Amino acid sequence: MATSRDSVVLDDLETGLLLLDGHHVIQWHNRAAERLLNRQRNGLTGQPLATMLPGLSPRLAQTHRSQHRIRLAELTLDSGQVVDVSLNRIQTPSGEDNPWLIELWPVAERVRQRQSTDRADRQRATALLARHLAHELRNPLAGVRAAAQLISQRGQDDSSRRHADMILRGVDRITDLIGRFSGEQSHAKAMVNLHQTIGEAAELVVAEYQSSVALMPDFDPSIPEFMADGGQLHQLFLNLFRNSAQAGATRIRVQTRIEHQSPLVEQPARSAVRIDIQDNGHGVPEALRERLFLPLVSGREHGTGFGLAIAQQIARSHGGLIEYQPSTGGSLFCVRLPLITQALAQRDETVPA
Repeated sequence: MATSRDSVVLDDLETGLLLLDGHHVIQWHNRAAERLLNRQRNGLTGQPLATMLPGLSPRLAQTHRSQHRIRLAELTLDSGQVVDVSLNRIQTPSGEDNPWLIELWPVAERVRQRQSTDRADRQRATALLARHLAHELRNPLAGVRAAAQLISQRGQDDSSRRHADMILRGVDRITDLIGRFSGEQSHAKAMVNLHQTIGEAAELVVAEYQSSVALMPDFDPSIPEFMADGGQLHQLFLNLFRNSAQAGATRIRVQTRIEHQSPLVEQPARSAVRIDIQDNGHGVPEALRERLFLPLVSGREHGTGFGLAIAQQIARSHGGLIEYQPSTGGSLFCVRLPLITQALAQRDETVPA
């Protein structure tokens, strides 16, 4: 049993500690264990381990047989915390009723980072598939376009030429959509005013929906201009705002902040611009959340499923990322983009390859 002085020191640890007797009953614990197991002070002492951590009891028997420490990776507790677990059999001179020491290490940040990486990997795989699909579609579209041009040039009446021109415009729109989705369009990057770009996209959506949607800006005026493709960012925010409006939102709150030392943007940026877009719409059904940024995934009956996929592709082409976070009474989309200022861009250009 820990002494009073030892208990004070051990209570300051982030690692949860549980000391069990030979019958698997908790005899002592520190405050970290209470937090991880979501228990009040002294709410663990005297409790059987099978009640608090039922999945560990069989492991204790295994530890007893092997006489070695056993480690378990990423066990999810009832509190929702994810921890690594170490089971240690403490040897006593008598060899009877040897106690156990259980250590719990929180690993939530590691899990979150890996989940973000996994999502990014899936999105990159989707982008590769999109580029392959774009290549396969362009050949038949080129044939359709050439035939429509021929009809337009040789049409004997105005109706034929008008219909041929409609086909040409439709093919061009499809080709442009393929280019956006596949990420094959060239990016003319320059210094961009983020808040002006957001404002112009919001103004267009408000006009489209006849002022039934209101933008509520919460902008950080310290955000400088940064290197990006202004036209592509305009499309990104246009797609996100339209998604909110199509989900029945009447208010869209847009907050911009600088996120220093962000782990979710690529070099050479060290910090990110974070844009939180929160609406009061219907939200996203839970069944769609994991596949939300994949093509052809839509929560609307007549939705195309391309808007969010293209927005994510634009963010990834800039070295950033869009994440969806459930929100009470609506949706929250978090956009992170690398903050590559003029000085950083110039310094990067001077570094030898």
